[in-house]
Amino acid sequence: MFANLHILKKISFIIVIALVFISIFIWFQRPQDIHKSKLFLMDTIVEIQALGDETDAKAAMEAAIKELRRIDKRFGYHTSLITDLNTSHEVKDRELYSLMQYGMDIHKESDGAFSLALRPILDAWGFSGTHSYHLPSDEEFNKWRASKKDGGIHLLDDGEGLYTEPGILIDVGGLAKGYSVDRAASVMMSMGVDAGLVNAGGDIMAFGDHTWRIGIKNPRRPGVIAIIPVKNKAIATSGDYERFFIQDGKRFFHILDPVTGLPARTFMSVTIIAPTCKQADAWATAVFVMGIDTAKGILDEKGIEWMVIDLSGKIKTSKHLRKYCPDKLACLQGRHNQR
Repeated sequence: MFANLHILKKISFIIVIALVFISIFIWFQRPQDIHKSKLFLMDTIVEIQALGDETDAKAAMEAAIKELRRIDKRFGYHTSLITDLNTSHEVKDRELYSLMQYGMDIHKESDGAFSLALRPILDAWGFSGTHSYHLPSDEEFNKWRASKKDGGIHLLDDGEGLYTEPGILIDVGGLAKGYSVDRAASVMMSMGVDAGLVNAGGDIMAFGDHTWRIGIKNPRRPGVIAIIPVKNKAIATSGDYERFFIQDGKRFFHILDPVTGLPARTFMSVTIIAPTCKQADAWATAVFVMGIDTAKGILDEKGIEWMVIDLSGKIKTSKHLRKYCPDKLACLQGRHNQR
């Protein structure tokens, strides 16, 4: 009898321990709450998501928003370090220096496809918001083509001083948004958020132990063409549908070839998945200009994934993304789709 009682106690103890472990396993496996914040900033919709405790998540998201506002104020189009540089042609600032240095590196690696000096020709088109969109004059094109462009940007050896030659105007739009997304994600991580996502108009950083499903926009109709899982990576897309106008049946858009000052007519869109959003942002623009045949060797060396859609709607991808993407856009609607 006592032996049976002892056995029952052991069985009961084992059952209790098992139940405790099962409870712990279920608690750790349960879906975490996703907390969200959305606002309009940097001329786009910014969405921030964080997993975990509501109080901690909200505090981290507020800090991330504060960081986004700080960067927008420093590097934006209005009353910023960029306007100071374009006015006086000389600025001392370590953060801007670092950002410009990174951009100059991409400029060299892409053989000039990525440029920091596009502001004069963007102004001429109206793509920087100076006036309504229109085709620049022959005089404006000739002036642009004769300019020194990125060759007129100089970084001093002190790590903070930079200057530009007369006629050179800087635009960091191909970097600043991606950089701001990286910084916002970094702030959230520093405040203990285990997993989250920062999305600034399609420039996205997904961090932590969570896989996010990111939709890739169809460049010619509503909806998405693919859904790609992203974890601890950044993703950015450049498309000819973002800022554009149609004139005489032809599509003109803001992704310009730095050599000609004309839109780069190779793709409808380019999507890049990279370790940082700054990197994804810059290379999406560079690939749009230089073409994937030239770029894919560089991207493969850097471990960067890519997807491009050419003007016929054909889709090419790096090896890893092949299984998530169709071979061609299912439908091209509208008379201006392929122009």
